[in-house]
Amino acid sequence: MKIIFFGSSEYCLPILDSLLKNFQLLTVVTKQASAAQQFAKLHNIAVFTPKDKKGLLELKDQISSLEPDLAIVADYGLIIPEEIFEIPKVKTLNIHFSRLPALRGPSPVQFTILTGEKSAWITVIIMAKEMDMGDIIWQKEVPLDSGKSTNYPINKLSNQQIGETTGSLYKKLFNIIALELPDIVNKYIKGEIKPQKQDHSKATYTKILTREDGYIPPDLINAAMNGLPATIEQLGKWILIKQLSSQLTINNYQLSIERAIRAFTPWPGVWTIISLIKGRKDTSDGGEATTSTPPRWRDQNNRRLKILKVHLASQGETLQGKLILDLVQLEGKNPVSWKQFKEGYPNFTF
Repeated sequence: MKIIFFGSSEYCLPILDSLLKNFQLLTVVTKQASAAQQFAKLHNIAVFTPKDKKGLLELKDQISSLEPDLAIVADYGLIIPEEIFEIPKVKTLNIHFSRLPALRGPSPVQFTILTGEKSAWITVIIMAKEMDMGDIIWQKEVPLDSGKSTNYPINKLSNQQIGETTGSLYKKLFNIIALELPDIVNKYIKGEIKPQKQDHSKATYTKILTREDGYIPPDLINAAMNGLPATIEQLGKWILIKQLSSQLTINNYQLSIERAIRAFTPWPGVWTIISLIKGRKDTSDGGEATTSTPPRWRDQNNRRLKILKVHLASQGETLQGKLILDLVQLEGKNPVSWKQFKEGYPNFTF
């Protein structure tokens, strides 16, 4: 069976390996300098790297000449026009990481974690003109790793991650679908799988995430660390409040912050603003100016602080109900434990 693959990220490599071993992988359509492009070159597979929709359309004749039986799409990054995804004899299959019709759109894994779901889902659909609205041919539930630990060290640098991050969950889901895909494709080609229409009335949607979505107001972080209830005003300053409105209350906002940090690892990351008073241990000049943060903090004490790992105080700890910071990174600096940060910047304030 002759197959074309559309995908770009490093997460796609297990799928590429599976397709290469089980089918005739004709070509890979990906982004320039991507992990998928490197895979294709390593295995002497033809590769196309169009930059946009126009570039995809220009490939129509070349793809048609290959006479593919099927195309597979996963984590590609560009919207594929109908003129392209209708070329294969038995359509194009799209892999989406949610229980469609729930969580359509570009960030289903992030929102699975963000909204506190107990399971992730993998759905394979027949690609349609409307995003993520095609007929379903296969779905699988994947329970999430809670990562609960009653003896996780406070304020100590640790490689242990409490619960799934988007990065770890992506790897798990791609590995699962890579193993399942040959059986799915063979059954679909033989007509042993009957496509099911989605109930569009039950659809929910995710959004494209930006760096600004990772911002949490400093007074909200401070309240969470001290186990204090959040005010309506404090919550209203949080950019994600609209997306979290059905899960978030003034009594559980600490949990929502913890989920956001896992959901936004590795991208876009969670960050806040702190104020520093330079002391003998602080030799930073604030770093270079950027377009997004002009002259940054050169004439100010305000600095961005990335919050990389946290956990909620568990039963065995004296800080019950509080958000515990474990790993942070001041912009321009290396990641350090929260204890190390406080030792280096004893006079910081949120």
